[in-house]
Formats: sequence, C-alpha cells, structure tokens
Amino acid sequence: MAYSWDNRVKFVVRYMYDIDNNGYLDKNDFECLAVRTTIIESKGDFTQAKYEENRKVMRNLWNEIADLADFNKDGEVSVDEFKLAVKDACVGKPFDSFPGALKAFISSHFSTVDVNGDGLVGIEEYRVDCCSRQAYSEIQLLDDAYNKLCSAEDKKKGGIDIKRFQELYAQFIGNPDETIGAVFLFGPLTELS
Repeated sequence: MAYSWDNRVKFVVRYMYDIDNNGYLDKNDFECLAVRTTIIESKGDFTQAKYEENRKVMRNLWNEIADLADFNKDGEVSVDEFKLAVKDACVGKPFDSFPGALKAFISSHFSTVDVNGDGLVGIEEYRVDCCSRQAYSEIQLLDDAYNKLCSAEDKKKGGIDIKRFQELYAQFIGNPDETIGAVFLFGPLTELS
C-alpha cells in the first residue's frame, strides 16, 4: 500500500531525514541536513550565517525528535520509534498543533523546494524535488501526481504557497486517509519495506 499512513511515515524517515542512509535517525543526519538545506536554499552557494540558521533548526528538530521518539535513549530513532512519535504528536492534528521544531523544518523545507523564490511550488519545482529523491521512468507520473496534489485554488495561483504546503505536509504525516491529495506531496510513492 504505497499511500498508507505507515508507508508515508517510512518515506519521511528514509527520504527526508535519514540522509546518511543507515536505516535510523541520529544527530549526524540532522547535521548533514543543515549543510544540505543551506546548499539547496543558496543554489550551491554557502554562507556561514545561513548555515548557522539551518543548523539551529536541524539541531532543534533532532532534539525534539529524540525527546519524542528515542524511547530507549540510545541516541538513535528507529522507524518504529519515529512512527509511534508521529502518531502521538501529529495524527489528526493541524499544522499549527505540530511540535515547534517540526513546524520550523517543514517551513524550511518549503524554501528548498521553491527554487525560484517566488513563494509558490510550481510543477517544474515539484518535478525537481521529487526526482531528487526517487527515480521515475515517465514524466507523466510526476505531472499526474502534481495535478492530484493541487487544489483548484492552487492551480489558479500557479502553485502551492507555504501555507498550503504546511497544510499538505501535516496531512501527509497526520492523516491516515489514503485518498487525499496530500499523499502526492513528495511524488508518486512506492511501497517501502
């Protein structure tokens, strides 16, 4: 079930946070995310001030995730621990009720997707974001997913603004319904083991 809540949370761990691909989350993942976010937001440039800002966000996110999910206090958060924490902290809740560091990460992530900085994630930026994580054999898969993701209002505006992105992200990890458009936020998904 590619769009099940369980699979979506596994996707977040594997493709959004476990940047060193070792199968669990730890402090190193979030240190690496600070560098990655800075490079992407700055389109390849690196400024210490932007890095320090991102590093603070990522350290806070790691600390919050560790507090919420590292149940055995071993400095690592497994997929199962992360799922339990997301279930407690996010399922059935709107974006505004999410833990603070997670909200900061989601907002920061928007700026890495909005490559041209116009305040909207258009189809081209959506394609780039999706292809940065997974392989697709046909562009139509991405375009169909984007069209299912976007509301009539999104299409009228020319893309997804930050408020809508935050709402979609909250639904992606916080709503178990497999039929909502938010399941396509990060592209067509495959079932993860």
